[in-house]
Amino acid sequence: MAEPRATAGIITIERTLAAPPEVVYAAWTTPASMAVWLTPVGHAEVDADVRVGGAFTITMVGDGRRIEHSGEYLELVPPHLLRFTWRSPYTGPEPGVVTVELRPAPGGTALRLTHAGLPSEAVDGHRGGWGSMLERLGAELAESI
Repeated sequence: MAEPRATAGIITIERTLAAPPEVVYAAWTTPASMAVWLTPVGHAEVDADVRVGGAFTITMVGDGRRIEHSGEYLELVPPHLLRFTWRSPYTGPEPGVVTVELRPAPGGTALRLTHAGLPSEAVDGHRGGWGSMLERLGAELAESI
């Protein structure tokens, strides 16, 4: 497993997931699936209009907190690419942009997530948050095999 790396305002995390790209892509675009793993702890409430120009709201619920995230889908290329804006109480006045690239790899899918446009003080928290969520995604996919 590759370690996340970050430079000022940008996080890149890579993982290999034990499922084909079509299954991983579906996990990113099916609200019921997103609700299971798209939060570091607890669960998420997800409302997503998964189309270019469509909006989403993800409310992470856990540890006695509710944290709302929102964004808009900028690019969707099934089953290889998702690009969307990401806004939360921790991302500053302008939304960041998250790019998720999926490609076939031995044993499943190579995933690369890049989150750009973060305030420097939010980089470490988002690196940890995305890392935890991708671990949860990997566990969910492994259980479904």
